[in-house]
Amino acid sequence: MDLYEGLISRRTIHRFRTDPVPDDIIRLMLSAAIQAPNHHLTQPWRFVVIRGQSLQELANYRYEVALDKAQRQNRPHAERIAEQARTEFAMLSVVVAVIQVLADDPYRQQEDYAAVSCATYAMMLAAWSQGVGTYWGTGAITRYPPVLKLCQVADNERIVALVRVGYPKEIPHVPRMAAEDKTLWLT
Repeated sequence: MDLYEGLISRRTIHRFRTDPVPDDIIRLMLSAAIQAPNHHLTQPWRFVVIRGQSLQELANYRYEVALDKAQRQNRPHAERIAEQARTEFAMLSVVVAVIQVLADDPYRQQEDYAAVSCATYAMMLAAWSQGVGTYWGTGAITRYPPVLKLCQVADNERIVALVRVGYPKEIPHVPRMAAEDKTLWLT
């Protein structure tokens, strides 16, 4: 797949098949990620590849976070919502935690966050080029202390994304606004 085709065809995958993703594809994704632009070559990222028993732990933590959220929102069927959240992770073969190393300077942190976001997207595009889908996850689970411990996140770091990785069960159609509708040309 050429680069432009990958850029316009990549979609967030919500439903994955259970086929395992080979380590070679994960390594390809990580190699693409570290090519992302980053101001002054700070390379403010690191990655944790989560599989096997560690992934089952992560799925259980996702259950806890989802249950807490559903209960705080007084949602009916909170247990069922949380169990579905756990199952979505438990059925995956791999999740990649993308971690930002935090600079002391708040402005640099902002620049580094942009770089880590670019790295995450590059990783996702590399996966797509191999027929592998991804889902960029954020939210309370990225700040949940047991997840931080599992991923060995230091005090000067934060999880920017928990990227679900797998072969798509289906590829959603997502309409986009025309670029012209979001662009101002100045002369």
